Amino acid sequence: MKKIFLMRHSIPEKGDMPNERIPLSEKGKALAVSKQNIFSKVDRCFSSSYRRAIETAECIADHPVIVEELHERTIGDAREDFWLKQYEDYDFRNPGGESLNQVKVRMKTAIDSIVGQMEEGETALVVSHATAICAYLLSYCEIEVKDAANKVRKISFHGKEILNDRFQPAEGFEILFENDVFSDIRVMGSEK
Repeated sequence: MKKIFLMRHSIPEKGDMPNERIPLSEKGKALAVSKQNIFSKVDRCFSSSYRRAIETAECIADHPVIVEELHERTIGDAREDFWLKQYEDYDFRNPGGESLNQVKVRMKTAIDSIVGQMEEGETALVVSHATAICAYLLSYCEIEVKDAANKVRKISFHGKEILNDRFQPAEGFEILFENDVFSDIRVMGSEK
């Protein structure tokens, strides 16, 4: 059995800068540090190349951060509010952007690689982004938009509700792999 904690980055700074360079806010750093005790026993740490994800991982883990292709969906030229549209059509993409299906394939390849690098019995912290994580979960879970205005998603695995809320910063999922195959998922810290 192998386990990954697939976490969304912590609270980013507000500002006008390229998406990949947005740092954590002071509140975001404090929130990430508050998660240290939960992850004191992880064996490895992986992150998206985006600054806010790397900073989240560095605040939490006591291991070198290994960068993988876990970055957020490339939005492209967004001429409309497309958040709901992407969940109605997983192949929808803005000009120059990625669809959820494209992100799903990229994320699955990256996470399969991470799981393949792990030894049996190891755990890893994997820091990514909300949409990228949800796209990955489309390979295994059902995702239903409950409230598009507030980005509330219902995520279910084999009929079991995993999340029915907004995907909050520094939150995520505990995923188990048996023989390197996705076998179970729950919200991090839940006992369900």
